Amino acid sequence: MTAFMVLLLLVGTVVIVGLTLLIIGLQKRQRIAMRQRADAMARNGWYLAPPNPWLADVAAALFTRGRPGEMFAGDYRGRGMCALDYTYTTSNGKTTQTHQVHLVALNLPAALPPLTVSKDSALRRAFGNDIELESKLFNDTFRIDCADQRYASAVLHPQLMEWMLANPGLEWQLAGNALVSWGVGQFTAHDVLARLEAMVGVIDRIPPFVLRDYGA
Repeated sequence: MTAFMVLLLLVGTVVIVGLTLLIIGLQKRQRIAMRQRADAMARNGWYLAPPNPWLADVAAALFTRGRPGEMFAGDYRGRGMCALDYTYTTSNGKTTQTHQVHLVALNLPAALPPLTVSKDSALRRAFGNDIELESKLFNDTFRIDCADQRYASAVLHPQLMEWMLANPGLEWQLAGNALVSWGVGQFTAHDVLARLEAMVGVIDRIPPFVLRDYGA
């Protein structure tokens, strides 16, 4: 074995050892971060629970079929809640990209038909039609997906639209007996608290007649 080959072998060994130590270090930090998150969630009375298949299906419909991660469940202001990590991949035929998101679900007073409010964009407007409401600013900011325009107008009345424009980062979906919202990356206890507070703002603004006439 020549000196050059020995050098290559040594360099390769150092690289492998270095990568192994890096992976071990990253995994250790991830475990520590997850334990810290679990402690923070527990301080709010939320406990680790098996991933909810229904919420995983909601995530698959919003994004694409993927893999549910950790889920915590409990209650918030007397309403049942859960927070779920979700990972999925996309591909353009040449490369694939992994995405991490989280979903938070909060129980509704009644099960309601599907309605989704998400951020709008020029690209989304070019490749699809959504419901137009009486506020141009709201229409330019959000996309509304719903099979029933009358129902969508009843839910998204002027006061709720005004509130949504003051909270433009919130995306949500009425999914059966829960309101679901989502964000990028793994959730933290702080994220969940802030999102739940905003979600309560939506639920509290759903008119009683909507729950009565459309609820089940």
